[in-house]
Amino acid sequence: MIWIPVVLLFLFAVISLCGYTNIRFPVRRKEGKLHIACIGDSITYGCALPMFFLRRYPAVLQRLLGPDVQVAAFGVNDRTLQNTGNKPYRKEKACRQSKDYLPDAVVILLGTNDSRDSNWISEEAFRQQYRELITEYLALSSRPRVLICTPPCAFSPASRFFVTNNAKLNRIPVIADLVRSTAEETGLELVDLYALTEGRRDLLGPDGLHPSAKGARVIAEAVRARIAVLPDEAAGIS
Repeated sequence: MIWIPVVLLFLFAVISLCGYTNIRFPVRRKEGKLHIACIGDSITYGCALPMFFLRRYPAVLQRLLGPDVQVAAFGVNDRTLQNTGNKPYRKEKACRQSKDYLPDAVVILLGTNDSRDSNWISEEAFRQQYRELITEYLALSSRPRVLICTPPCAFSPASRFFVTNNAKLNRIPVIADLVRSTAEETGLELVDLYALTEGRRDLLGPDGLHPSAKGARVIAEAVRARIAVLPDEAAGIS
């Protein structure tokens, strides 16, 4: 029966390498670089991507921006923006670590898991808690530039066996609108991933929720394009 632990070990390795766990790699802040913190849920973590730590959007963003920039991923699977959700991001160690990182820029990508009926309260509650999260990052001593992203469009899974998609699909565009209005109200820079992925089923994996490798690259390119614009110039871009 020695094959049983071998099989279990193999399955654990596969699950881990595809981003279905919350294994975190230590982040050591490198001086002399521009520091970018990517915070978010499983989309930022890289869930469902084989070799996720090389193919998730923060890793692609790092390659696009080059050696003068350090991009750190602080995503955690299944987390919500709202503290009233079942697994609030703001209560996670990764959230604290992202602040200790003292980033020069913060990219926020949260909201997909808030779409579930069990996590949803109201549009105003979501907007208010989003503003609270933004305020926490703006208050850091590094005075970071904050970019907020709408959640990507989501689709029905290719098969009912994909249990990684339990979002309420018709609420995600509502959340995207709330993020847009929050960007307008706060004057922050917006990366509209929903508009970018709407109707683009090819950018999502089989579960219809998490980006494929192609989708992760498209997200990274959109974030890179926004970061490449100076803040004063970005204020004039819709």
